[in-house]
Amino acid sequence: MIIFRPHRGGLEASMQEAREFNNVEEMKAHIVKLWHEGWHGPELFTADDIVIDDKSEVNDERIGWEDSKHVCVKRMGDEDYMKKHGVPQCIGMCATKYSLKT
Repeated sequence: MIIFRPHRGGLEASMQEAREFNNVEEMKAHIVKLWHEGWHGPELFTADDIVIDDKSEVNDERIGWEDSKHVCVKRMGDEDYMKKHGVPQCIGMCATKYSLKT
């Protein structure tokens, strides 16, 4: 199991959108769908563009996510973040060791 929350202005808003998945592939498919819902332009990114930054791992005691990590994209549309910045850009967080605090 893995849990994902999109990056939002505040933690509470982000946690309201948190969702659990059976595996990373399901999570990535959800993220692609979430970002493309209502989008009528060119493809923003694919599941292959999504990466999990293992170096960003922290224990987020506020929400009970022991191995919270950045979920990033390597590109957004025609903008290649890897070429432009040398690093992917964060669009959310995920964890595999977590409790569902209320």
